[in-house]
Amino acid sequence: MKRHSHFDRLLDERRKNFENPENFIPKLLRGDEIVVDMGCGPGYYCPELEKYSSKLYCVDFNKEALDIAKTRIKKPNTELLYEESSRTSIPPSSVDVVVLANSFHDMDREAAYSEILRILKPSGKVIIVDWKKEETPFGPPMSIRMSEKDYINLFKDFELKQTFDPGPYHYGLVLIRKSN
Repeated sequence: MKRHSHFDRLLDERRKNFENPENFIPKLLRGDEIVVDMGCGPGYYCPELEKYSSKLYCVDFNKEALDIAKTRIKKPNTELLYEESSRTSIPPSSVDVVVLANSFHDMDREAAYSEILRILKPSGKVIIVDWKKEETPFGPPMSIRMSEKDYINLFKDFELKQTFDPGPYHYGLVLIRKSN
């Protein structure tokens, strides 16, 4: 008998109808970058991020989610880390890109932000895909959603480089670390 997980809906093929990483990740990554999927969950973004990174770290605090993500990994350059997003074992100033895809609401925001600053290279960027802060047919409660402005205000050490459209219920931001 097949065991069902609450993560099944996050990997449902129908998700590609409203949020398909294949439509925007190739335009945002060069292919030679070290990337962190912070709060990767069961790995919905992992297959596409693997294609466009020289090394990929998939970080999540949920062991069941990482076990599922492991089944989606195809390349040896991907490392799964069973860790809190606020305290990773990733070396300091070693990462080119941090991806936050529908995950920041599950993190201690200030602590995760500090960890992003710690692991990112001085020229690093953050790619954010998150739920619009408006009523949608499904998704997380409005009370935990963040608007684009919320991210820009929190990520004070970054500047907005570009916005992109990941689908009808989400927005996308690319933030570049400011020079000191």
